[in-house]
Amino acid sequence: MAHFAKLGLNNIVEEVVFIKNIDTMTDEGVEQESVGVAKLVESTGHSTWKKCSFNTRANVHLKGGTAFRANYPSVGWTYDSTNDIFTEPRPTDKDGDSCTSWTLNTTTGRYDPPSAAPSYQHVWDQSANAWVDNSAAYS
Repeated sequence: MAHFAKLGLNNIVEEVVFIKNIDTMTDEGVEQESVGVAKLVESTGHSTWKKCSFNTRANVHLKGGTAFRANYPSVGWTYDSTNDIFTEPRPTDKDGDSCTSWTLNTTTGRYDPPSAAPSYQHVWDQSANAWVDNSAAYS
């Protein structure tokens, strides 16, 4: 099966679908993204589709193959056309605030914190721009 992400406004993923591999092949039997996109445009009327790999996470292919576009996206993710990757939404902190200090890793398509978490008992606090102890939640 070939997987494709339906892109909406601002390249936000609206849906992920699969089609038969044969529907992505040229008359010579070569798989091409453009053939699959044309098939989807014809069948759905929606014009913006990007192929994605079901087995790619954080730019690693889970079955040892070649990673493709950094991640298999979900609804709400973004297709970054500059880096040709799918990116997860920016994370939020313990209070629900956007982690604006985190930076997009254009290799993995994930957001990296400004410093590594000291332990599993810490959560990010954007207003403090730091990891804070959350051990009370585990007692």
